Amino acid sequence: MSVSKHHELVASEQELRDVVNRELAGTGTGSDLVIMGGHFMLFENEEGKLVSGIIEEQDSEVMKRRIAGRVGIFPAYTWRMSVDLLHDHPEARLLLLINDWQYVPQNGRPAGELRAEYYEGFNQLPSSYEKELRSVGLSPDSMLPSRKHPLAFPETWLKYRFQKTAAKLVKQGRLEKRYLESGESKPEVSFLDDNGNYRTLMSCGITGCAGEMTEMVAEVYNAGYRTLLVYAPGECLNPVETGVDIALSLYGLPGMTVIITDPGGSGEMSADEIFGGLVTVCTIRS
Repeated sequence: MSVSKHHELVASEQELRDVVNRELAGTGTGSDLVIMGGHFMLFENEEGKLVSGIIEEQDSEVMKRRIAGRVGIFPAYTWRMSVDLLHDHPEARLLLLINDWQYVPQNGRPAGELRAEYYEGFNQLPSSYEKELRSVGLSPDSMLPSRKHPLAFPETWLKYRFQKTAAKLVKQGRLEKRYLESGESKPEVSFLDDNGNYRTLMSCGITGCAGEMTEMVAEVYNAGYRTLLVYAPGECLNPVETGVDIALSLYGLPGMTVIITDPGGSGEMSADEIFGGLVTVCTIRS
């Protein structure tokens, strides 16, 4: 199955919106569309609990500064852009991806316990997110549920799912397991693409962003959707592209369009900062 890829750079929010709308124009009805926006990390607060890494959700100045320094306005900014697009395509769905591992502390209480506590209380969207939805006459009913959570796609769940899938694919010969020089305790699972390049999905038993994105794309496809727009942090652009590319080829997902763009995510606090370094739009079609 052939997969095509197209890149371009944009220098303003309006230009980004125009390019996204142009790429979506040829993909069919909005009922095929899933928009991944508002992606955020979990951070530990002063009380030792995990909280949503969205500046607008914090009362503590310490937490506001911590989140601003790491991700800036990316969560709220991409959520607003997603809701604006959903307003134009009300039959589309929103997908909320939560990074629930990177800043979860490894000392003290078990990470799994902290995550379980967070998700137990995560029974509605962050208030600023829901307010944005309501402001244009929409509701949380627009969220695409995962098989793990009614409102979100937890990254740890995607990682674990991919690890199980990868083990089967290695046995089938569709993925390759190699061992690093340090010995057989350090396996690396890779996809050998059509150009003969090894593209790593798991290293030392750890699933990277590419692996979890591969699984997320498959979940969206299997839910019946054929167009996916991903607002990704700039630092994740390459592994996200890799994950999408591999998902389409490895799982054989014909007729799918995935648009990936990276407006900020590294501490930028304004649109001028985000677009000052230009923003990429990558469209991948199968």
